[in-house]
Amino acid sequence: MRSFWQTARRLAQEEFSPEEIREILRRAAELQQEMEATEPRISRDALAAGARAAGISEAALERAIAEFRTKRQPNQRRSWGKGLGWVLAGLFTLPIWIFVLGVVGFTFGITLTVLTFVGLALLAAGLALLLAMPFAGFGILVGVLAGLMKLFKGK
Repeated sequence: MRSFWQTARRLAQEEFSPEEIREILRRAAELQQEMEATEPRISRDALAAGARAAGISEAALERAIAEFRTKRQPNQRRSWGKGLGWVLAGLFTLPIWIFVLGVVGFTFGITLTVLTFVGLALLAAGLALLLAMPFAGFGILVGVLAGLMKLFKGK
C-alpha cells in the first residue's frame, strides 16, 4: 500500500490530473493481475527493476527477500512435523485399536478376529505401499475396502 501512495504522489508531481492518476493506477492494477495470471514467477532482475521504479532501494529489497526466505523455510519444516505427528499418533493408537478389535473378535468368535487381523495387515500393507508406490498401495486399499463392503453386506 505504501508504494501505491508513493506512486500516486510521484504521478501527481508529474502534473497529471487526479482523474488521470486514477485511470493510470487502475490500468496498472489490471496489468499486474494479467501478469500474475500469465507469469506466476518473476525474475530477480524484474523484481529489482520494479522496486527501483517504486522508489525502493536495493538494500531494502535484499533485506525483504532474505526475511521472506527465512520466514518461508520454517513453514516448510512445519509441514513435515505435522505429518510426522499424525504418523506417531496413528502408531500409538494402533495397539488400542487392535485391543478393541480383539475384544470384539473374542465376543463374536474367532472367525471375525482372524478376518479383522488379516484386514488390518492388508490395510497396513496398503498404507505402506501407498507411501512407497502410490498406485499399488491404492489398489490394495480399494481391494480391502471392497472386501469389507462385501463382508458387511452379506452377499
